Amino acid sequence: MDKVRIGVLGAGRGAGLAMAMRFAPSMELAAICDANQERLAQAAAATGVAQTYTTYEAMLDADIDAVLVASPMPLHVAHSIQALQAGKHVLSEVTAATSIEQCWELVEAVKASGRKYMLAENYCYIRPWSIVLGMVRAGLFGELYYGEADQLQELKGALPHPDTGYNWRTAELAMRRGHQYITHNLGPLYWAFGERIQSVACQGSGQHHLEWARADDTCVVLLQTVSGKLIRIRLDFFSDRPMNVTYYGLQGTEAAYEGPRGSKDDHKIFVRGKTPGGEWQSLWDYREFLAEGWKRIPPEMINDNWDGGNALMLEDFARCIIEDTRPPVDVIDAVNLTAPGLLSEISREQGGIPVAVPDFTTGR
Repeated sequence: MDKVRIGVLGAGRGAGLAMAMRFAPSMELAAICDANQERLAQAAAATGVAQTYTTYEAMLDADIDAVLVASPMPLHVAHSIQALQAGKHVLSEVTAATSIEQCWELVEAVKASGRKYMLAENYCYIRPWSIVLGMVRAGLFGELYYGEADQLQELKGALPHPDTGYNWRTAELAMRRGHQYITHNLGPLYWAFGERIQSVACQGSGQHHLEWARADDTCVVLLQTVSGKLIRIRLDFFSDRPMNVTYYGLQGTEAAYEGPRGSKDDHKIFVRGKTPGGEWQSLWDYREFLAEGWKRIPPEMINDNWDGGNALMLEDFARCIIEDTRPPVDVIDAVNLTAPGLLSEISREQGGIPVAVPDFTTGR
């Protein structure tokens, strides 16, 4: 197999990822499926794909090797399992699941299928973070012990009142407490630390903007890894303020990193013995640690935001199928990233007490 033929389920978010496939040399966009025929036609025109389907079952019967599941979040597990049972590999949009039971169902389905499953956590592929990861792997950070991330995203306009009918964003992001969308924030830090989360504690500020919403304006999640490393994540989908959805910080015994806090800030690094004491230097001074894959991306397509590394993520998925290797964010990683957010809801409802995260490698 020289190329992985992939079908995209969902012409909304899926169309954007489909556009990035032209920069993933081991992947071929073979089909797009969406029940909305107008949106489907627009996606087909934008991507040039010839095969389009209005039912998922019809696309699963087509000549494709894999499926990109970009349907609404509560359907990710059902659609992933359906594809696995049809003999297709799966690249699923985030989050992996919306309940702990779904997490277990997904793990069991992947194991039973013998197919590849990867979570499309594209925040792991942000270009500046690639430099940070390169430095971590080269030993410049020493021993890591603390990380942090913020998801500050004013989203009120995308959260219709529940009385107007079902909307998955309202149901999952406004009517549930805790951090249900945690994988974007946790994913890059999880890659850096290389170990699963053992416990989760969550506190919230209450709701001050939408009187009908149950979610807090801000919640803060504290996570501890199996070896005792600490991670702090702040979520805010409601406050009126400038957005910042890609802030990360990382602390080790030999180096520290902080992402931009605002539009006039920069990616900052301190390395013991290299950076003058009490000062920061630009992360770009260490661009030699950037992942090799970035050299494939045309300069005009490079951006340092959350979607800049989509092509690298897609190529990684295709290569793990062709080479029969472990996906970079496999099903265990996927539930390790998703479950802490689900369990943060329980912690918040119980006054912030720590809640244990299952070890999904042991079976239930």
